[in-house]
Amino acid sequence: MKTLRHSRLIALMLLLTILLVACGGTTNTTTQQGNSTNTASQGTYNGNSMNNQNNNGMMYATPTANGDMMMGGISITPDMGGNTAAYIHTGQATINGNSVNVLMTNKGFAVYYYKPDTVLTATCTSQCAQNWPPVLAPQGMMTISSSMHLPKQLSVHQTPNGAQVFYDGHALYTYAADKQPNIATGRGQDQQWYMVGFLL
Repeated sequence: MKTLRHSRLIALMLLLTILLVACGGTTNTTTQQGNSTNTASQGTYNGNSMNNQNNNGMMYATPTANGDMMMGGISITPDMGGNTAAYIHTGQATINGNSVNVLMTNKGFAVYYYKPDTVLTATCTSQCAQNWPPVLAPQGMMTISSSMHLPKQLSVHQTPNGAQVFYDGHALYTYAADKQPNIATGRGQDQQWYMVGFLL
């Protein structure tokens, strides 16, 4: 009897250990400024994290080590008010239970950035740009407006794709597989593509 109870306890401990490892724990990372960021690991979608929260509680739309995503994508609620004629709009997405401010096109589609791009460059061109269409400024538009005030700057720079819109030096793209406005399905694809948050 005592052996049976002991075996059950060991089996339960083993099961809990496996569950903890499979679901993740909590990791601590240090940013370049030396600030500690505590990020709770969540479920995964293609093994990619989908959020980042700094020690001030500000949410970014970029990944950390691990994250989750709904099967149908991430729902974005457009911000009401502001300049409705603006080229770039803003919205709220819920990522891992946290509300994140994100950028959208004026048609309501999510805006992404490509991790391999360097400042003021766009490396997603040709075939890549067919799957991830660049956000291009209308002919002659050199100043890009947003529906709400943004903490970083929107700009237009000439790339192989054309007059491409940038946010805080990052080239902006949409995702061809995003078929419905206000639903983002490309976040974390290939561990390279991320939604553009206000703080990037």
